[in-house]
Amino acid sequence: MVYRNLAGDYGTDYLLTGPDGSGTRRIARWDADFTGAGLTWRELTGIADGHLSTTEPTEEAESPEPAEGVRDTASRLLLLLPLLTDPDVPEEASARVATALTEVGAPAYTASATADHLLAHLERRSRHDPAWASPLSGGRE
Repeated sequence: MVYRNLAGDYGTDYLLTGPDGSGTRRIARWDADFTGAGLTWRELTGIADGHLSTTEPTEEAESPEPAEGVRDTASRLLLLLPLLTDPDVPEEASARVATALTEVGAPAYTASATADHLLAHLERRSRHDPAWASPLSGGRE
């Protein structure tokens, strides 16, 4: 991730490079809007786990540990999560995100609900929690 904060040039670039720093490819860019193809759940977890090459985004290949950058799988998964554009994530996605959240220090009692919220938001769908008593829904006065 490259954060740009120069006058007139601000945003975030998501770049994927080979373990030796070669083969840089832009995955996405956030300026005022999102630009790029985004990632499927399979691609996202493949990159987080270190199993996708930089030349073929859908080809699985074991790659050595990167020389620099974020090495922790949970941290990489959470950093890549905003790039998820897959409308059909598998059922285990929520548990994987919740585990990653607790591994980076989130309280265990909030991780599951937070993971559900993040995935619902990133999938561009609303999440309804029937236990939440909102004053807007008439749940409380």
